[in-house]
Formats: sequence, structure tokens, C-alpha cells
Amino acid sequence: MGGLVFYPVVGAAVGGAAAAVAALAAPLGPLPAAAAAVGVLAAASGGRTIRTLANVGGQPDGRGRAIAGLALAALVLAAKVWAVSHIPGGGRTAALILAGMLGRWAMVVQCYGGAPAAGSGEAARLVGRARLREFGWASALAFATTLAALDAIGLVVLLSATLTTIALRVAAYRRAGGVSGPLLDVSLELVETAVLLVLAALARG
Repeated sequence: MGGLVFYPVVGAAVGGAAAAVAALAAPLGPLPAAAAAVGVLAAASGGRTIRTLANVGGQPDGRGRAIAGLALAALVLAAKVWAVSHIPGGGRTAALILAGMLGRWAMVVQCYGGAPAAGSGEAARLVGRARLREFGWASALAFATTLAALDAIGLVVLLSATLTTIALRVAAYRRAGGVSGPLLDVSLELVETAVLLVLAALARG
């Protein structure tokens, strides 16, 4: 499972691609540029993570849950677009790179020291099999990059990413008794969102 070490690197590359697309779309205005960047983030997984978010909690067993899942996915996408559009152009590239990197770092954290939930399928190959080496190197890379890019503000960003990751893990154990494949996708989406929202809030402050 040594490939887990490179998850944050992959995330940073995805964020860099999103930033490049946002720069190309910048003449159209902040919102179109932000929407283009968020589209790249979503497309990096083939839209899988957003679909998972829409089905959060398992397959919908009724119209109400289906609508709630779609509303949650739409809310997350809207929050990302809003956040990116409110981050000044000079900081947008760093914000997108860090969001992509920390989102995939969160997936590594969920795979370390956990137990797969019953019926977790493909996740069973990853969850609990990440070794201290993978977790340590991925965390060192993500934390060092964040702090180097943002200085003291990086501590706030890392705290938000860490708390979001831990909260999702606790919720997963309470709900399903372990970590599932969908939780990995949800962790990526919500940590990316948390990072972008924190940076947008700090930029406005």
C-alpha cells in the first residue's frame, strides 16, 4: 500500500490543474472561474466522489433521502464555488493546491489504523492496511507544504482539515462500525470544502 504516500501529491497536482483552468477562465469573472476550478476537482475522480456524497448513508430508500443526498451534494459544490470565487486571484492557486492535497491526505488518514466496515468492498483493500510509514510521510508532506505556503494561517487550515477528518471517522464508526469506501470519498469532498471555506473566510477577514 505504499502508493498511499503519493495521494497528497496527486491531490496537489489536481489542485494545480484546477488553478490553471481558473486562471484561463478568469476573464469571464470570479464565479465562472471558480465554477471551472471546482469542475476540475470533481472531474478528477470522474464525478465519483460527488455521486457518493449524493448517496451518503447508503442507497436511498425513499424519495426524501434521495432529495436530501442531492441537496447535500449541491450544497457542497455551491460552497466550493463560493469559496473559490471569494479567494483573491493571488491566493487562489495555493488554495486549490492545498485543498486538493489535504483532501487526499484525509483519505490516507482514514486508511490508517482503522477497520473496514462490513460490506465495504474495495475499501477493504485499503482501510487498516496503511502503515505508519505511509501515514507519516503523507502527513509530513501535507503539513510541511501547508505551513510553508501559509505560515501561521496554515495552522488554522490544518486544524480544520484534521477536525473534519476525525469527525467523519467517528461518525463512520458510530454508524457502520468501520470505514467504508464511501467514507473515503466523502472525506475527500468535505475536507476540500472545509479548507476552501476557511481560506475564503480568512481572505474576507
